[in-house]
Amino acid sequence: RSRRQRQMCIRDRHSVFYDNQEVELSKKEYDLLLLLIQNKNLVITREQILDRVWNSNYYAGDRTVDVYISKLRDKIPELVHCIKTIKGVGYKLEEKR
Repeated sequence: RSRRQRQMCIRDRHSVFYDNQEVELSKKEYDLLLLLIQNKNLVITREQILDRVWNSNYYAGDRTVDVYISKLRDKIPELVHCIKTIKGVGYKLEEKR
């Protein structure tokens, strides 16, 4: 049996498709996903994520980034294997092998 490859595609601003189905993301979820894609294979700290996605003048609790990463993983199952948690630091989006 051949395993069908599932793909994620960002077609335009706030339109994300996974497995040919549109995935509804909030603005923050979309911005976070875009930040991870733009920094693929680089570790991004929680502080950098908060600064770039939530802006430095907004206080978000320590767990905010973790919650939003979890939401992305739930909505786009392929990301479970691609978004790596770097303990005590932040996150990294790795290409699937």
